[in-house]
Amino acid sequence: MKRSIIEKIFERHGQKVFFASFENVKFENKKDDKGYRTVFLTYIPYFYHAEEDQNLCLYAALEDYHKYIPRKLEPIKEELQKEFPENIFDVYTDNSPIDEKLAAEISGLGMRGKNTLIITKEHGSYIFLAEIISDIDIQTETQVQKNCLGCGECEKACPSGALKNGKCDISKCISALTQKKGELTAEEKEAIKNNGLVWGCDRCQKVCPMNKDLTESAYSKETVKLKALTHSDISGLSDKEFRTKYHDRAFTWRGLSTVKRNIDLINERRKTNEN
Repeated sequence: MKRSIIEKIFERHGQKVFFASFENVKFENKKDDKGYRTVFLTYIPYFYHAEEDQNLCLYAALEDYHKYIPRKLEPIKEELQKEFPENIFDVYTDNSPIDEKLAAEISGLGMRGKNTLIITKEHGSYIFLAEIISDIDIQTETQVQKNCLGCGECEKACPSGALKNGKCDISKCISALTQKKGELTAEEKEAIKNNGLVWGCDRCQKVCPMNKDLTESAYSKETVKLKALTHSDISGLSDKEFRTKYHDRAFTWRGLSTVKRNIDLINERRKTNEN
């Protein structure tokens, strides 16, 4: 009965919901003092066709998902709270007390690709996972964990060799390197230059056959996209001014110096190619 009510609430807000036992997916080092029992897992697609000369990965050109997703889930939380006033409902995305990818697999939301990303049938891997965690005890069934096609195209396309045997070496992942603060090694700088993006990397997703024929997401349509980030955009800005100007973008979390460094690297590559 409770499960059916919860499913209908999510459906009214245009979201699918999948269930996992909190006990089965929680991080052991995260303290749970709220008596969580069940994870209501959902996802937000963000795919769109990148513009020519876009120097940001797809998600980075959109409104910060840390702001967008809670705005989508808060109305669901409010309706759940009205239906079950004695219970707890907490919204999470990214900074969660659970292993979101494991929860996605065992709840039936999606499968894990060889690029380690969760892949859904309808929206491929261009998704953000999000959840509402509650102390309501809903009976859940652990789904058989499925595999992707296993073609290995993502591993072949990874420009830094970060992907191997279904695992990602985060120290080589270009998306992670563009977010790394401080001085980079010569190899790390070269990897960012060759990738050509100021923030992030979509190489493994672009080549995945399970991402073919995707349609533009509502997230993309509702957001003013930022095509590129250049020196002229940030010239003369202090770190505080940079964070204020781009307060609604995910790339601000590492500050001005990290983004400026990446722009410098991309410009170095462009000048080299021109010469």
